Amino acid sequence: MRRPFVTSILILCAALTLSDAALAAPANWQQLAELTPTNRAKNDWFGISIAMSGNTVVVGDFDANIEQFGTVDVFVKPASGWTNMTQTATLTSSDSGVGFGTSVAISGDIIVVGAANTSNFHGPAATPGAAYVFVKPAGGWKDMTETAKITASDGLPGDAFGNSVSISGTTIAVGAFFVNNFSGRVYVFTCTSGACTQAAELTASDSNGILDYLGCSVAISGNTVVAGSYGHNNFQGSAYVYVEPTGGWTDMTETAELSTLNGKASDNVGFSVAIGGGTVVAGAPGAFTAYGAAYVYVEPPTGWASTGNFTAALGAPDAAQGDSFSQSVGINEAGKAIVAGAPGANIGVNLEQGAGYAYVLPASGWKNTRHAYAEVTASDGASADLMGVSVAVSGKTMVAGAPKSSSPGAAYVFGQ
Repeated sequence: MRRPFVTSILILCAALTLSDAALAAPANWQQLAELTPTNRAKNDWFGISIAMSGNTVVVGDFDANIEQFGTVDVFVKPASGWTNMTQTATLTSSDSGVGFGTSVAISGDIIVVGAANTSNFHGPAATPGAAYVFVKPAGGWKDMTETAKITASDGLPGDAFGNSVSISGTTIAVGAFFVNNFSGRVYVFTCTSGACTQAAELTASDSNGILDYLGCSVAISGNTVVAGSYGHNNFQGSAYVYVEPTGGWTDMTETAELSTLNGKASDNVGFSVAIGGGTVVAGAPGAFTAYGAAYVYVEPPTGWASTGNFTAALGAPDAAQGDSFSQSVGINEAGKAIVAGAPGANIGVNLEQGAGYAYVLPASGWKNTRHAYAEVTASDGASADLMGVSVAVSGKTMVAGAPKSSSPGAAYVFGQ
């Protein structure tokens, strides 16, 4: 079975050792809507990437194994509330960008789509990859091609530029995790009136020189970028924080490295990252011998500094080895709600149906816990749906992608 996630984790016998600091009783989050594209096809991996801002959801539709480029669909919440619906608009690239739809991001009226031209069954990559910027027209989202295309100034074929993207305001961060023997790199762009200029290249000061995969995941909030490097230190992994200097973005190494003192090889810390409200979340699907954990780091009053001490570790209440818990993570704008996907989770007799988990900031602050505020699954879930391969949250609403292997994919909206 082809899977849209790449972790291959040795299954060992061990128990999750997170403490059980309680949150509120599990909430009754309901499925509010199932989002699907007008043109659906089996194995098209609709939901492989997902992003949300306010009342707008963006969903990528791309399978690197069987197609050269995909599409991206935009869904806008109706005035009456979320309901089962097809897209408001479809975004495409004017030049048939290879890998289009690999990653998506949204901030306000701007959407960014990554087109990481990676090697696949069709052969080696011929270009470095690209990212496409779409600005919402005055009349609202509509079928359209990009407003601008951005590329790396020093890109080389096979860099996988665009494998991850993020945007905050008019600043865009793009990961290129195959750069320089898979050491990886992150590029920062600033945009004005739809035109974007490369402002900085971000690297890690302690790179292994190979197989770090810096930029495998990337997130930005305000003047702070966080980048995952799940291959660092024999795949123990790290997340790197970069704070914009007072003089503006410039080529630089990290402001801080976030890791785990008791980490082990193949924890894959940083496989996914998110940032909001001064809080960083780093997914580690291989942690605790493949039970997975989402590590939470809260910015100290004195600012970000390198540390191996996380503020909290979040786990799934019904965790099983190989669930790929935290392969995807998200955090809302205020930093008070965290979501994590577990695309490999078995639900009843449905193998790898997938699930999503939500955690809400307690009054006393983030604590180690396996008690999720809510656990969500699809009402029509089936085996191999892989729901949770991508997740996003805005306010108190969560959306999860389910690319599915036996039927056309979907994105599910959950909330109260």
